[in-house]
Amino acid sequence: MKRRDLLLALLIAALLSVSGTSQETPSKGKLETPETKSSNRLPNNYGKLGLSEEQRKKIYAIQAEYRDKIDTLLREVEDLRAQETLEIQNMLSASQQAELLKLLEDTRKKREEKKAKN
Repeated sequence: MKRRDLLLALLIAALLSVSGTSQETPSKGKLETPETKSSNRLPNNYGKLGLSEEQRKKIYAIQAEYRDKIDTLLREVEDLRAQETLEIQNMLSASQQAELLKLLEDTRKKREEKKAKN
């Protein structure tokens, strides 16, 4: 029973994460993922300040330090969301879990159809 619950939770979490993030882009105010980050990039408008090379290097070092911390926190948030989803799903009956899976799958299919039309 626990294994089924865990598999169900992972499936729902995967569906939610894929459907929820597939259309998000960093330009819409979302946090960047490691794949979308470019290293050694100054924050907006800093390039207009006439920074010295030393200042640029210090900024890049600070960004690298915080990038690692932020990435760690983002992974932690992702884990917490998965735990939350699992705990919520454990409150559902077996028939409710099955219905939820069907609803999520229907939503995913509609989203894909809409995306294919555009």
